[in-house]
Amino acid sequence: MKNQLIQLYLLVCQIYDNQSSLKAQRASNFKPRFTDEELVSCYLFGHLNGLFQKKAIYRFIENYWADWFPELPNYQAFVHRLNNLESSFQIINQELLKSLAANQDIEVDHLVDSFPVMLAKGAFARRASVAREFACIGYCAAKQVHFHGVRLHLLARRRSGRLPMPSQIWFREGAAHDLTAFKEQEI
Repeated sequence: MKNQLIQLYLLVCQIYDNQSSLKAQRASNFKPRFTDEELVSCYLFGHLNGLFQKKAIYRFIENYWADWFPELPNYQAFVHRLNNLESSFQIINQELLKSLAANQDIEVDHLVDSFPVMLAKGAFARRASVAREFACIGYCAAKQVHFHGVRLHLLARRRSGRLPMPSQIWFREGAAHDLTAFKEQEI
């Protein structure tokens, strides 16, 4: 596990060093003792160990890895900074997908799919007011339900005898159709 954490931290540092947009996100001169690279590494390390809630990840790091992260902030600061790094995770995800794709055989076929992220459904969909700036009313034909929310779209490369390899993942409003979202996405 120690080697896994070290490799993950080095990978995150490499991504931060190569992506100027990640460096430019911090607008102030504030230099925290617990760096963004450490924060992202802790979060991803928690996921690699089967923890998917921020509180569980924080407790895992605090209980078992505190010696490795002596400047670990309190839970509220940890979550606040994670939430501020939301756009960083999109860039990090793209870099991780590129590194995974570099080790795979190239296939011509791609798969496009989406699924709804329902914030409200059924009769509550019309009255929902959550995330109005990008969520809207959509219809999920597979579940035959109207919902208020967004859609997660996925473009993946087909691999013979294995699960498809995601190459792009993005969100659109709930009413967006797969083909429309795909045509608007840069490939």
